[in-house]
Amino acid sequence: MPYTVLTKKEVKDVKSTNSQRELKIINANVLQDNTTYDILLNQIATYKPDVVLLLETDHIWMDKVKSLKEEFPYHIEVPQDNTYGMLFYSKLEIRDKEINFLVKNDVPSIYCKVVLKDNTEVKLWGLHPEPPVPGEELTSTAKDKELAKVALMVKDSNQPCIVMGDLNDVAWSSTTSLFTKTSGLLDVRKGRGFYSTFSAHHWFLRFPLDYIFCSADFGFIKMERLKFNGSDHYPIFTHLIYHPQLKQKQLKDTPAPDVLDEAVEKANQKVED
Repeated sequence: MPYTVLTKKEVKDVKSTNSQRELKIINANVLQDNTTYDILLNQIATYKPDVVLLLETDHIWMDKVKSLKEEFPYHIEVPQDNTYGMLFYSKLEIRDKEINFLVKNDVPSIYCKVVLKDNTEVKLWGLHPEPPVPGEELTSTAKDKELAKVALMVKDSNQPCIVMGDLNDVAWSSTTSLFTKTSGLLDVRKGRGFYSTFSAHHWFLRFPLDYIFCSADFGFIKMERLKFNGSDHYPIFTHLIYHPQLKQKQLKDTPAPDVLDEAVEKANQKVED
């Protein structure tokens, strides 16, 4: 129900815009074996995002999209051959960039601060946690551990925050619920629709797996699921604006002690390699 137009929007629409505080994002799991590179590049050229996060990117993908560096001078590149590679490109200055392996040595995540045109720093995490494997306990996985770790980092931040990526999880799961309750981040889909991104190959079986979560000081301008580009995921385009006046209206309650205890337990749990 929260992901239908019948409920209240969690991130408020903003009609008046200030281009100095806007942030346009494309988030795309490209499918490592996909070779239709030009379709994705054309989508990026059409929508003109400020930042782009590409997942499942190996060294071949990094070479095929290297032209992005002409327009996106700031970048973090972690190509890998195991479907967990990441490429991040930004027109806006990035600071304090990090490549982290929060749970497993071959599953990276990225962290940086993106500097808006008005010099506001936005903390940004790009994630692609490993999904549960057959026979694994569904409530004690690498995905749960990574999301809990990031949620606790966000909770302790006093700056605007965005978490994005392919979370390998549906929006209404207990894992995602714990993540949002702990972090205090908002789901731009709530009140607007599912924007299901996977599987692009099967219209009858489709779920939202690719996300943008933002802190309460952002307003919503636009969101669009882009057209099929050869991947098994659809890309997502999101247009937000830093609007600090919204914070008091949208701010979530402080997470309950039992929620924090569960997040800490998940963040510290042991996960097999």
